[in-house]
Amino acid sequence: MNLSYNISFTIASLIICVILLFVISLQYSTTNVVNKRYKFFLISTIVLFVLDIVTVITNDNNIIPVELNIVLNSLYFFTGACVAVLFLYYCVGVALADKSKRTRKIIKIINLSILGVYGVSLIINGFLGYYFYFDGGVYTHGDAYLFVNALTLVFVLEALVIFLVKHKKFNIRQIVATASFHACFFTAFLLQLFVFPNVLLSDFGCALGALLVFFSIETPDYVNLMKTLKELNDLKASLENQVEDRTKELASEKKSYEELTLETLSSLAAMVDAKDHYTNGHSFRVAAYAKGMAKMLGFSSRDAEQLYFAGLIHDVGKIGISERILTKPGKLTKEEFDVIKSHSSIGGEILKGIKQFPVFEKVAKSHHERYDGEGYPNGLKGEDIPFEGRIVAICDSFDAMTSDRCYRKALSDITALSELQNGKGTQFDPNLVDVFFKLYNSYPDSIRNHIDDLKQ
Repeated sequence: MNLSYNISFTIASLIICVILLFVISLQYSTTNVVNKRYKFFLISTIVLFVLDIVTVITNDNNIIPVELNIVLNSLYFFTGACVAVLFLYYCVGVALADKSKRTRKIIKIINLSILGVYGVSLIINGFLGYYFYFDGGVYTHGDAYLFVNALTLVFVLEALVIFLVKHKKFNIRQIVATASFHACFFTAFLLQLFVFPNVLLSDFGCALGALLVFFSIETPDYVNLMKTLKELNDLKASLENQVEDRTKELASEKKSYEELTLETLSSLAAMVDAKDHYTNGHSFRVAAYAKGMAKMLGFSSRDAEQLYFAGLIHDVGKIGISERILTKPGKLTKEEFDVIKSHSSIGGEILKGIKQFPVFEKVAKSHHERYDGEGYPNGLKGEDIPFEGRIVAICDSFDAMTSDRCYRKALSDITALSELQNGKGTQFDPNLVDVFFKLYNSYPDSIRNHIDDLKQ
């Protein structure tokens, strides 16, 4: 049988798509989602062209029963819509690659639902003939024939809209390929519809568009890709091990640094206390009380630890004070008392160089300020006094009162607590005095017996 001359375009289209399918199967990785969809697109296109050739041969020649002809023509139109929807998914795969699976799934469900409704309409057409029917064995257009390709156009137009809206997601090759596909498809479709109705240009346009899209897909060498991925995974594992080892080293170095810091500050505090045997252990007790209050106030472990260190060296300025004045048993003269008071300023100057721990300077300089503004060295008042300084002021006063001094014996805890109570709002921050009382009452006996517990 001689084939109609217009079938030559479909045969040419079929050859193009078979070659493309063969090449992509052999040379290209199909692990990429877009590549997989392109392969399905080619297969559907080949099926479409085969059906086109078969229906052109059988439609007007009564070679097969009319019912089978109706099925073949319905499959042809349905396959055309499938080709369009797969090209749509190619565009979606590129444009929405960074979107959630849920977004892409919704688009897929919507379009497949529309495709399903179209399939049902083709089945019903077999009985009603509104798209096409066979009159005396001759293929005849129905009243709604113009709409039989409407869904194919809708899918292609939807792909065009996605391409135009999300064109920034397409690389240069993909832009050229996708734009060319639409140009080929619509040009061939319009030429066949209005200029050359007996030539199957739409098939050739679709095949040409598929050829152009082919050059936009990714082409990794799969073996090299897998090798590279393995090397990257090995490198990642190696880096993770190095990071873990370095983290352990840093943790060990940090612990050593903290231990060295504590030893250094403890030695400094011991040296200060050694200048006055009456105040031996004073700095360690003040530091422990301050840390206990910090925990009760909700300080972080790091901040509580820093306050403990600050408490250890709050009297570091006494290094610059003569032992004669520090240990004088009698009443100090005004000039001697002024010298004693200078230890706050001296301590602040010594510690201000430790930029990493500004709390050290704050505490050393402000632990003798009074809540009513009558303290020294700067006469700060109320909340102008650093918070940590107000804490240490209470701890310092309590321990000073409950320790033997060169000019008097130690006061009892009850007496010292009474003095703290009397100093609320004048010498001390009233709220912090309450916190100290709470801390003191959390132990069954004198708080002085629980220094080791407090500094933990």
